[in-house]
Amino acid sequence: MEFEKISAPSLKDLFVKQLQSRILSGELPAGTQLPPERELARQMQVSRAVVNGGISDLAAQGFLEIRPRQGTCVADYRSRGNLSTLAAIME
Repeated sequence: MEFEKISAPSLKDLFVKQLQSRILSGELPAGTQLPPERELARQMQVSRAVVNGGISDLAAQGFLEIRPRQGTCVADYRSRGNLSTLAAIME
């Protein structure tokens, strides 16, 4: 009998999952401006590196839009989503 390796999710994965669920549930509708990374890190009690990496992942999946010097906002993933968006929704 063989068992699979057990691994715990990283903080970045947990951050991504939490924001994804808030976006998909409608708690964070499209166009909502997120707090700055420093504030998000303080509120969620994680490092800025976790927040930065998570935001980058969510932007690549089509859930967030990063606007230089303006901040990060929730993207309209329904009309601008990509294959990664669909995979994340199905997960």
